[in-house]
This record gives sequence, structure tokens and C-alpha cells, in this order.
Amino acid sequence: MSTPRHRIVWNPAAQGSSASSKPLAERLMALEEDRASSGEMLVREASTLIQGELFATAEPWSWAAARALVTGELAALRAAHGWRGTVANWLLSLDELVGRGAEGRYTAPPRELVLEELGLWLGGEGATEGDWDGEPLTDGRRLPLREQAGAHFAGELEHGETVLVHGFSETVALALEEAQGRGLAPTIVVTEGGPDLGGRRLARRLVAAGARVRMVYDAALLAPVLAADRIVIGTEAIGARAFLGRVGTTALFAEAQRREVPTTVLTTSDKLMPDGLLELPTWCETAGWLLWEHAPEGVEVASQAYESVPFEFTDRLTTEHGPLGAAELAVRALRLGALSR
Repeated sequence: MSTPRHRIVWNPAAQGSSASSKPLAERLMALEEDRASSGEMLVREASTLIQGELFATAEPWSWAAARALVTGELAALRAAHGWRGTVANWLLSLDELVGRGAEGRYTAPPRELVLEELGLWLGGEGATEGDWDGEPLTDGRRLPLREQAGAHFAGELEHGETVLVHGFSETVALALEEAQGRGLAPTIVVTEGGPDLGGRRLARRLVAAGARVRMVYDAALLAPVLAADRIVIGTEAIGARAFLGRVGTTALFAEAQRREVPTTVLTTSDKLMPDGLLELPTWCETAGWLLWEHAPEGVEVASQAYESVPFEFTDRLTTEHGPLGAAELAVRALRLGALSR
């Protein structure tokens, strides 16, 4: 592939914008500090910011400048959010593109190629049909339709079921909104959802959709299991043998197994981590405010809000492709990692 097959512009107005007085790294800092947005939202916003910068910069842009982008301006975002599958795969595609460009494998200008790959992540031409093979500049949907995963899950529900949810997930929210829209009238039991109180965000959203919602303490996480017809959670990252869940997920799923209550991890294929390796977000370990802001000296605050949950604790993982086995997802994750070597 020596030239781009199409110039992809997600935000045409960005071509006429003037360069910001702030460096790109500083404008990306707000994303690095974002603790509430999904990986998809972060990727979309970062791609739009970079596109605007490239459109507004008149001077020639080299592969050396592209490398400075992925190793410099994006370093803080990588450190803060590289544990999320969507962000990790976005960074991998840019790393691969820049690495191949620096090796002289493309003849097209680096600016056009970086803009093209960013445009594919933003849903431009070539990114609207089919699965992506993990290679930069190839056609295929980078960001799967989360509504499709939600529709698969909603199709499994029966009228009036009680569904227990731990923590906020955009995909889970879409699924439960779909179920309510189909007239299935589920009762949704939500936990606080950890230190960021994601359960409140989920509850507000579901009530707005007309659903019946009941909130419980995280400390009472196991009590509602017996009354639940099923449990569903989302995840930000899927590895070869486990997925990331909010603290308490392992205990919740173990209790569900004991009580024979079905569990589902509702997710999308962009959450597959390259090489299948999971990492806990390091920022949690230094963010004492998650549990106790200004804790007195001598108090150790264990503020990590996530844990690695082995696949053996869940019944199924449902994606935009429908229910998939853990082994099949692991193979897909390893395939993505192999493309980078």
C-alpha cells in the first residue's frame, strides 16, 4: 500500500481552523485526566484533536514528526488509558503506521496517511463495513457498533426479568435501553459501582428510558444475587484468560455460579487487548481520593478500583457478533497482537 486510496475527513471544518495557541500535548491533557469517559469517547476526541492540528499546520510534516506524536504528545494518554482495549488498539494502529512509514514502506505523505487512519477510527469511508483485520490503513470498522452487542443481549431477555448490574458501562446501558424499548420491562438492580459512583450515572440514564431501577450499596453486592434472573457487566479490556472488572466482580460472579444465576460480560471486539495482556490502571493506585481524599498520615488507601477476573467465573461473553466463547475471544486477541510483530 504505497498511497492512500481515499482522503478521509471526519470533520471538514477542521481544515479551515487556525492552530491553537496551546500545544497539542496540553490540549490532550484533559483526556489524560478524564476518569469517566469510555475508551471509545477518548479515542474519538483524541483523533479529532490530532486531525485539527494536522489540518491547521501548514509546514511539511515528516515521519520524524509523526514519531514524536506517538512517543511524545500521546505519552501521557498512553500511560493513563493504555490499559483500555479500545485505546490500546488505537495506539497500536498509529504505532504500526508510523513505524512502517519510518522504514520507507509508504510513498504517500505521512500527514495524509495519519489523517486516513484517524479517519477510519472516526468512522469515515472504508470503516463502515466488516471486521477490521488489525492492520493500519485497511478497511474495516475500528469501533464496533455497541448497539449490536446490546441488541444481542436484549434478545436473550424475557419479559419482567430482574437484571443485576455492577458499575457503569455504555454497552450495558444501550442493551438495557433496548430491552426497555422492546417492552420487556426489566427491573434493573444497580450497585454504586465503585468510587466513581458509576451506578448513579447508569440509574439516571435507565430511569430516563422508563426502566424500573433499584440501587444497592457495593457492600451489599452479593445480597441481590438470589433474586436476580441474570447478571450483566461491561468491561474496558479483555485478555487471553481474563477480563477487567470493577472490584468485587470476581466475588459477585463466584456467588452467581454458586446460586446458578447466569452471568454475561457484555462487550465489543475493540476491547480485546493486543497480545491478550491485561494491565490494571496505574493511576488508580495513586488516586487516594477514590476512597479517601486527604486521608491522614498513617492510613494506607487501597484505591485500585479494578481487578482481573478469570473467564472461568462467567458463563458467556456477548459482543456485536453475539455470544462468543472465551477461547474464541482469546484467539482474536492473540491475532491482533501477532500483527504488531
